[in-house]
Amino acid sequence: MSFSSDISAVTVVATGDALDGRTRLAGLYFVSTSTAGSLVLRTGGSSGTIRLELATPAVAGNYDLIIPDDGILFKEGVHITLTNVTSATLLYVGGAPA
Repeated sequence: MSFSSDISAVTVVATGDALDGRTRLAGLYFVSTSTAGSLVLRTGGSSGTIRLELATPAVAGNYDLIIPDDGILFKEGVHITLTNVTSATLLYVGGAPA
């Protein structure tokens, strides 16, 4: 699968549904505070299956993650929980902003 022309982006600043529908996550960029935290991405809503969980360092800054190959499949949309993260931009194929 080639993502070269299909990638879209959505930025979220609070915990909640980020994307609706079948979505492949190709990467993400986030800004963290000076307190350790996390990003948790689930499919199927706030109590759905965790597809990606990242711990953030106790250092304010911005970080990015490019996911190789075909990305991570979220069959039932993307729900994101932000803890000590001020914003996250998701790079995705398919789906639609929630």
